Amino acid sequence: MKRILKELNRTAGIRGSMVMTQDGIMVAAALGPDLVEDVVAALASALLTTVKRSFNQIAAGESLSELVLTATDGKMVFLDLGNAYLVVVAKRDLALASTMVEIQSAAHRIKNRRASTVQRQTAAAR
Repeated sequence: MKRILKELNRTAGIRGSMVMTQDGIMVAAALGPDLVEDVVAALASALLTTVKRSFNQIAAGESLSELVLTATDGKMVFLDLGNAYLVVVAKRDLALASTMVEIQSAAHRIKNRRASTVQRQTAAAR
């Protein structure tokens, strides 16, 4: 999984990426040297929790498939992986239209990798 994140980070404008569970536990991270893992994880967790709770309160459901936050100095992109999220930290000037294909491709590869791991663990337990 970390290899997939590192490959994604080679995309121009992406500063780092991580996978975290829906309840905020970091699974894997590949963040740039200027990003502090604990700080990014805490921010991502707080944002996800708040947005999901707010959506639920306005009867929009708690399911969040994609979220893009744009701030003065950067962007955060969240993609649902089923029982986890891919979180991407990017530069403010990142052209999301052209980069989203690469982010979605990484999300797809992570989902497939996680599904394969679960299948192997289930087979080994038998």
